[in-house]
Amino acid sequence: MTPVDDKHATQPIIASALELIAVHGLTELTLRPLAEAVGMSLNALTQAMGSKEQLVAQVIASAIEQDRNFRESWLERLRTLAPVGAGLRAVLAETILDHWVTTHRPLACLLIDLVQEAGRQEGCPEALSTWLDEVGLFWAQVLFDDPRLADAALGYMLDEAGFSLFAHADPAYRMLRALCLHRFTGGIYPQPDEDIGSGRHLEQWIAALAPEQTYPDTPDRSKRGLIAAQAGRLIVTQGLEALTHRSAAAAAGVPASTVVYHFGTRDALMVAALHAVVTNFRHGLADNFGQPHPFHANYAHSHDLVRATSIIAIAAARHPGLAHHALDMRRRRGENIVTTVLWDMGLPQGRVADRTTSQVVSVALFGMRMVAMARGLDEHQVLSAAFVRLAEVCR
Repeated sequence: MTPVDDKHATQPIIASALELIAVHGLTELTLRPLAEAVGMSLNALTQAMGSKEQLVAQVIASAIEQDRNFRESWLERLRTLAPVGAGLRAVLAETILDHWVTTHRPLACLLIDLVQEAGRQEGCPEALSTWLDEVGLFWAQVLFDDPRLADAALGYMLDEAGFSLFAHADPAYRMLRALCLHRFTGGIYPQPDEDIGSGRHLEQWIAALAPEQTYPDTPDRSKRGLIAAQAGRLIVTQGLEALTHRSAAAAAGVPASTVVYHFGTRDALMVAALHAVVTNFRHGLADNFGQPHPFHANYAHSHDLVRATSIIAIAAARHPGLAHHALDMRRRRGENIVTTVLWDMGLPQGRVADRTTSQVVSVALFGMRMVAMARGLDEHQVLSAAFVRLAEVCR
């Protein structure tokens, strides 16, 4: 069925679809709930928008246009401020990010959903590739006034946006985010006369975000732990929506009643699964320290960690009960990234990193890897090129 070619008529439908995506996720967007949300019959909705695939295509096209208008309005403001130093660029980036994840929240949610979905499939939709190109150039201009840093800028801001969606009002998170952004725009490494952004200040806010319940850094080999590990694999390979007690039971080869016994609610299963992914990665990475190129030793295995942290961030935006678990992952960023690992990644040798350096690199790294997965690019090539360019800023 050919949809109605009338933007005025379809605009309220698209707006409702974007709101549903923001609340429930792109995969949960179906025609019947949307029809109920806009007060239309299912038949009338399909006449107006066509099939679900046609609906989604129109929603994405509209979102890209809205996001382009949002960015252009900020670029106009930026032009009036030129020249802009690194400190003001960090403040601008934080202000724009807050504006994006609050006033334009559905656009941010949709973009992150599309990146995650493309990362699990083969082939990046042309519309998503165009959107990512535009967003990357925008953040490169805001943060550095240098289009060559588009990959690093896009990765950093897209990853941070996932956490900002649910934690933008948390004072401790805001301080951690601000300190990292100041360092990102100022050269990654600490300066001799630096005050704001130092690792010493950052540690205070990392501690302030510590959860009451912590998780072990060694894998749980009990039946409960093995179920959680299989559930984690299910999430990172098929998406959060694929996780149920029944699907976890099938993946682990146990009765569904056993999964229910160990994890009463789906949220409990989800949290344990995501933490299992993180714990298994940290354990594997620790085993490889002391060997040449420790960062790359567990490169393929770390795909799960990259996907898991992105998934739990956007999940926390939709399920507030997950917020403290997601913030725990955010505060622990960079724990395994030490000075020698940074040199191995191509950043200037001889420069000594602090905790802020490690956090900044970790956020950029995770975001760039998510984008590279979505686009089907060689992650190592993308990261190597990006860090070579960042190294020029560090000097």
